[in-house]
Amino acid sequence: MSHPADFHDAHLRHWQDAELLFRHDRWANADQLYGLSAECGLKAVMRLLEMPVGQHGVPTKREHRAHMPQLWAEFTAFVSGRIAGGYLHLLPHGNPFASWSIADRYAHGDHFSCTRVDQHRMAADKVRSMVQSAQQDGVL
Repeated sequence: MSHPADFHDAHLRHWQDAELLFRHDRWANADQLYGLSAECGLKAVMRLLEMPVGQHGVPTKREHRAHMPQLWAEFTAFVSGRIAGGYLHLLPHGNPFASWSIADRYAHGDHFSCTRVDQHRMAADKVRSMVQSAQQDGVL
C-alpha cells in the first residue's frame, strides 16, 4: 500500500537523517538525503501553491516529479510571479545541486567527500530556512 505524499514531513525527516549521517562521516548517504530533503522542501512549497497532484499527492506534471538538479529550475519557474516568489531570494543563486544525482545512490562511497557533501548540505539548509520562513508567514 502506498502512503500519501507529505512533502513537508519528508523534507524534515530527510534533513534530520542527513545531519545524523553527516556527523558520523557517512558522506554518500548524507549527500543523497540532503538532495532529497531539498527536493521535498521545494515540492512542499509548490504543493501549497497549487501544484497539480494526482492520486496519493504525487505531482501530475512530469517536470514536477523531477529530482535535483532539474527540479531546481522547475521550482524557480513555478514560483516566479506567485506569492512565494519572494522566497527565491533566500535560495542560493545558480543551481547548487548541479553535481548531485539521484543515480549516485548506486555509486561507491569513495566518490563522496566532506567538501562535496557540505556544498549540498549548505544548499539544503537554505531550502530548510526558506520552508521555515514560509511556515512563519503562514504560507505552509
